[in-house]
Amino acid sequence: MSATPNILIVEDDPVFRRVMNFTVASYGLRVETAADGQLGFERMCQGGIDFLVTDLQMPVCTGLQLIEMLDESESLTRPPTILCTAKGLELDTVELMREKSLVAIMHKPFSPRKLGELILQQFSGHDRSDKSSGDRKSDDLKTDDLTNGHPQHGVLKSGTSAAESMPAAPMILDLRPGIGPGAFVDD
Repeated sequence: MSATPNILIVEDDPVFRRVMNFTVASYGLRVETAADGQLGFERMCQGGIDFLVTDLQMPVCTGLQLIEMLDESESLTRPPTILCTAKGLELDTVELMREKSLVAIMHKPFSPRKLGELILQQFSGHDRSDKSSGDRKSDDLKTDDLTNGHPQHGVLKSGTSAAESMPAAPMILDLRPGIGPGAFVDD
């Protein structure tokens, strides 16, 4: 890996691709983009990519197909990967993260700033598995960081007190409106 990590963002939505590019680059990371999984695979074949962020649903080649092509390639090693998706409830995210060894699955809409912070954490040398002592570094993401401003923030905050005392594990949050304990209450 070079001194400045090179991030490949594979996203078919041109506006979201530019927003993620701009935001992740603002953290001092080099960013390249591709508009679909096939173009992402072609760029990965050239080498020099340290981290992959890919959308799930794209034309030509999906994010999962891209991940599978990289995993099946004898000449390529897939870098740490984040999968972005708008199909929150349709996926078994825990199983998918385990099966594909993903850093995270981010459900749209999400904060590109949080994406940048999550990527930076991967290069900061933290051993996230050693959080059982309760010591937290100031740059570790906390549940509050991910949910602040969300309508269900209070519910999410109160539901995490026990979980935060446990060893760190990948976290999957679905912050779409209409999801959560109060989503089905009739007015």
